Amino acid sequence: MSGTLQNKRYGTIDFLKVFLSIGIVVRHAELVNLAGRNASYDWINQAGMLLSELYVPMFFVLSGFLFFRNAPEKFEWKFFLRQWKKRVRSLLVPYLIANVVAFGAYWLAYRYYPSMMTGFFGDNWKHPLFIFWTGPVNLTLWFIRDLIVAIVCAPLTWLLVRYTRVWGVAALGIVCYFAGMRPWYNFYFAIGAWAALWGQDVKQLSLKTGPWWLLVYVCSFAAAMQEPNLKGLTILPGLALLLYLAEVITEKTRLKVGPQWAAWCFFMYLYHYIPELVLKKLLGNGIDPHTTWGLLLTLLAVSLLTLGLVSALYFILKRLLPKLTGVLVGGKL
Repeated sequence: MSGTLQNKRYGTIDFLKVFLSIGIVVRHAELVNLAGRNASYDWINQAGMLLSELYVPMFFVLSGFLFFRNAPEKFEWKFFLRQWKKRVRSLLVPYLIANVVAFGAYWLAYRYYPSMMTGFFGDNWKHPLFIFWTGPVNLTLWFIRDLIVAIVCAPLTWLLVRYTRVWGVAALGIVCYFAGMRPWYNFYFAIGAWAALWGQDVKQLSLKTGPWWLLVYVCSFAAAMQEPNLKGLTILPGLALLLYLAEVITEKTRLKVGPQWAAWCFFMYLYHYIPELVLKKLLGNGIDPHTTWGLLLTLLAVSLLTLGLVSALYFILKRLLPKLTGVLVGGKL
C-alpha cells in the first residue's frame, strides 16, 4: 500500500459525495406518471436519466477505494474483520433503521392514505429476508444492500485485484457486461479497490486524460440517446469524465467541500425518497403540467423542496438529538 494513501483525506471524494447525493435526489424527482405529455420534456428527461446512470457506479468506485485504501500488501483476515466491524455501524445499522422508518411510513399510508404508498415499498415484505433479498422496503436503498454484499465479498475482491491487477478487473467488467450478470456492482467496487491496492495516482491520470474522456463520453452519450440499449457504454467514460471534472473544480476553484458534509449526504440518501414521493404526487396532481417549462419547473420544485425539507430535518435532529443523529448516519458526525 502506498504511504500516500494512508489516512489521507480526499477533497475530491467529499465534493463527489455532495454532488452525487444531490444528483440522486434530482433523478428520483423524475415525473414518471407524467411521461408522454410533452415530447421536448421527454427528450430532456431521457438525457437526464442517461447522465444519472453514473451516480451509483461512482459511489461503488468510491466505496471500493475507501474500503481498501489502508489494506495490507499481504492477505490478513484481521484487516477484513476490522473493516466489517466498522461497516456494521456505518452501513448495516443505518440501513436497518431506514427500512424500519420506511415500513412505518408504509403502514401509515396504507391506513390513512393508500394512494400514497405505491412506488416505495418492496416487492414482498412478508419474505423473512425481504430487506436483503426482495426489498428493501424503501426501494432506493438497494445501493446500500448491494454495497453490504460487495463488502462481505471483499476478500475475493482483494484476491482478484492483488493477483490479476487491472486485467482481472477488466475481465470481470467484460463478463458482467456481455453476460448481463448481477451483481454488476462488484465490477465498480473492484475498480476502486484497484486504485487503492496498487496506489494509482488517479488524480494525475485523470487530469492528463480528461479531455479525451469528454470526447468519448459525448460520442457514447449520443449513441445511447438513439439506442437506449447502449447506455452501458457511457458509464466508464462518464465515470472518468466525472472524476476529471471534480478534480478540476476542487483544484482550480475556491469551491471546497469539507468532510463534515459526509453525514448530510448519507442522511439525504437514506431519507429523501419517501417525502420526495409524496411531493411528486402532490405537485404532479396539483399543478398537472403539460408544457416543457411546466414539467421542468415541477421537477425542479420537487427536487428543491425535498433537499430543503430533508436538510432541515437533518440539522434539527443534529442540534436537538446529536447522539441519535450519529446513529442514523453511521457515526459520520
